[in-house]
Amino acid sequence: MKFKIISLFLILSSFFAIQADASGSWTLKDLGMIQGLRSVAVLGDRVMAVGNAGNIISSSDSGGTWSVIDQNTSVYWRDIETLGDHVWVAGEGSAMRESLDGGSTWSNVTLGITEHINDMDISESYGYLVGASGRLMTYNHASSQWVSISTTLTTLELNRVQDMGDGTAWIVGASGYLYYGHEGGSQWRTIGQITQDDLYGVWFRSATEGYAVGRNGTFIHTTDGNYSWSTIAVDGLSYQNLYDIQVNGDQMVVVGDQIILKSDDAGVTWTSYPYAVEDYTFRGAVISDTGIWVVGTQDDVQSIVLYFEEDEVIVEEEVVEEEPVVEEEASEAEPSHLIKLACSTEIASEVNDPCRAVYYYATDGKRHAFTNENVFLTWFENFDDVVEVSSDFLSSLTLGSNVTYHPGTRMVKFLSVPTVYAVSEGGILRAIESESVAVDLYGDTWNQQIDDISDAFLGNYSFGEDVTSIIDYDVDEETASITSLDDNF
Repeated sequence: MKFKIISLFLILSSFFAIQADASGSWTLKDLGMIQGLRSVAVLGDRVMAVGNAGNIISSSDSGGTWSVIDQNTSVYWRDIETLGDHVWVAGEGSAMRESLDGGSTWSNVTLGITEHINDMDISESYGYLVGASGRLMTYNHASSQWVSISTTLTTLELNRVQDMGDGTAWIVGASGYLYYGHEGGSQWRTIGQITQDDLYGVWFRSATEGYAVGRNGTFIHTTDGNYSWSTIAVDGLSYQNLYDIQVNGDQMVVVGDQIILKSDDAGVTWTSYPYAVEDYTFRGAVISDTGIWVVGTQDDVQSIVLYFEEDEVIVEEEVVEEEPVVEEEASEAEPSHLIKLACSTEIASEVNDPCRAVYYYATDGKRHAFTNENVFLTWFENFDDVVEVSSDFLSSLTLGSNVTYHPGTRMVKFLSVPTVYAVSEGGILRAIESESVAVDLYGDTWNQQIDDISDAFLGNYSFGEDVTSIIDYDVDEETASITSLDDNF
């Protein structure tokens, strides 16, 4: 429930309070310290950026002053990543350096490869590196070593990787291709060519919702697990190349040629900041808990660092004399409701708009996405009870795990493998041993009761014991084992 404060009495005196306005501006923190910057990271109170001529620069006073903390003039760095006090920089010619003390001292890392490195992403348990000619490596935390992955995924350029932190990852690259990895990076597959233009940035919120950016103003969004993509139109964005997308909570930022795009409501609305007059090209960004940093170059001659600062306004407020009375205010929706954003008239026919996504607001306080209509219809007969909510309310709910199939209702299989599974409580899949067993369970029309699942949703499920006979799996009992969707999480 939400609550509102009702004042009993107001006194005549007043005071001034500082509040952050929703607006803000980009403040120049560096212009011309080095030739150009491509990536930026925040580690505690230290901001570090890397770029041309092997420069690693750092500031510990919110960008007031900068210093070069390491340099290798024969290398152009393309990315910097941090995990605790461990810092990695990587770039052209397979070069990599690391620091174990937050950037104070540095040493070379030998990778045993020759390709240029374009991007890294490292979480507590996993880590990935991508580069030219389809180069792909994973990070072994136990040995602190990078390991090459033997894969025939592609020979095209891989430009950006996102580590989801759960053993799955997304990669985008040349010619608009999207790739998906699971099993900690040991298994990879090509999702497909989702656009004709090279892609330079990717970010997935979940297995179903993701964003990609690239050449010629490519800015696209999916809400169904990457099968269909819609273009995000933003005033001021036309054919500028977009090089990076970064997200922290509801804040999102996209950077590119002479433009920055920013959202404060999880991508529902966007504001553009043009820099055509200045001829700034922005290559990298990071959103920390204290603010947003963007780096790039002007005319490939001078480095650029911008920081987003919220405007502060003085608002006069009146002081209450007595203790407030707390009255309960009705929430927009309650747990166990189906919820979605309201669609505007202009986009009513656009099937890929975020307003089309339906979520289950569970008793755990989270919103859970349905991966497709087939999954939804195993739990609900229709969409009549869906409650439309505001973007503020929707973004206030943490995104939980995806909804899996209702036990017993349908058999399923993944697109890349022929194995057919029965579904048990909690999204547990149990392989059906043979056709005869499937007939015993679901009758002669068993092969008409199978739904395909995208490999992208593999992580939504776990696997149990095989079903070798009708004794192992009772369809009616499995179907009746759960009466509420809340019990399946």
